[in-house]
Amino acid sequence: MMLNRFASLVPALAAALLTTALATSCGSPSDSGTPPFLPADGATDPAALKPGAPGVAQEPGTSTPADNIDLQYLISPGRAGVLRLGMRETQLKKVVPAEQLRPTTYSDNGRQLPAYEMRDAKRPDAPANILHMIPDSAGGYRLRRIRIYDPQYRTAEGIGVGSPFGAARQNLGLTKVRNTPAGFAAVSGEVKTAWVIDPNSLPDKHPEEMSSTDIPPAARITGVLLYQ
Repeated sequence: MMLNRFASLVPALAAALLTTALATSCGSPSDSGTPPFLPADGATDPAALKPGAPGVAQEPGTSTPADNIDLQYLISPGRAGVLRLGMRETQLKKVVPAEQLRPTTYSDNGRQLPAYEMRDAKRPDAPANILHMIPDSAGGYRLRRIRIYDPQYRTAEGIGVGSPFGAARQNLGLTKVRNTPAGFAAVSGEVKTAWVIDPNSLPDKHPEEMSSTDIPPAARITGVLLYQ
């Protein structure tokens, strides 16, 4: 259901959100992947993207019309706004101002790898999203995972941090819930997205893997993990 929803949006929201510098940079296919989304009318002026308007969690059975989506904060398979899984570190720094990125690290099978905390310039008090990097075969690093904690980021259905799990389950067709690198989460394997659930709202002594029907509908989503 989630995949169909995104698939219906992409043709209408064509072309590129990335900067001209990124669009003209040469290199491998990972350099020139199609940027996220644009308004249905094809506008490219950043002012037309209406940045800063937070998405609102939707109740089960409702959705957000495509023309109301804030594209700067749109979550879709492999993408979060201007971020795209697999993009090189050099690309990342072209589309995200340096003052919004704070270098950090994360642990992966005993290795310490680079990461970034990314804050919203217009809402610096919003929770930072975490960007996990991994060595690239061509040298340097590329974006491996995106951990979203900023509630402004939403799917086309209006679902993100703070949304009730019942809305995600009904709109996104989630099934199994299990442990992930980001925490106990419902996983959309088809689109490689995990919805982290508030551990305080889970049943006591729950198994390592559960059916989504065993999660209370009122349980809150506390993070979104996009992975490759």
